[in-house]
Amino acid sequence: MEAMKPPNLDAMMGVFDKLFPPQPDPDPARLALARTSAATMWPEGAYRDLMVNFAGGMVDNVMRLKKSDFPTGDAKKAKADATADLSLHDAAAAKDPYFDQRVAAIRAAVTEEIGKVSAVIDPRMRDGMARAMARRFDARQLADINGFLATPSGRAFAGQYMQLWLDPDMLRGMMGTMPEMIKLMPDVMKKVKEANDKFPAPPSSQKRKPAKS
Repeated sequence: MEAMKPPNLDAMMGVFDKLFPPQPDPDPARLALARTSAATMWPEGAYRDLMVNFAGGMVDNVMRLKKSDFPTGDAKKAKADATADLSLHDAAAAKDPYFDQRVAAIRAAVTEEIGKVSAVIDPRMRDGMARAMARRFDARQLADINGFLATPSGRAFAGQYMQLWLDPDMLRGMMGTMPEMIKLMPDVMKKVKEANDKFPAPPSSQKRKPAKS
């Protein structure tokens, strides 16, 4: 069996460059102001804190789930039999006396490794954020933003800015749109079909057989 070849990163980055081409360098003065903003909004360790807090909270919530919480299976029977309806944590701990210590050790190792990843990601994200802000805001606006970020309220906002996007209320708000989005899909597909049907069907992609002489 042939070993799987590693992905061609150069080719992948080439496609990425075409989808998101390099942008012109911002005005140096505006970029300097934007770097001050980005340093506050994406400090060292920001990616580590974001991932560790999100993943840690997710794991904790998953381990609290019981068999009766899942849509498959006999939920009523599971609830009736309290011994069978243990949480995932309690079921695992019952089989493995070292489960909690094992999970704690794994978390510590993952946190350390994510810290290494964060050291690579953070400076690049700060640079990208600064460049984007320098193009989108003028010098006066950037100065105002930095003035706000220098206040206690501004520092508090900057420290929680990224965490907001993975906050349970934000995620619940996003997931709460799914039923309505699903209801809208048939009408969306109908409109797309109507737009497409305004034009003749494209020629068949199959090669035509040569005419017999």
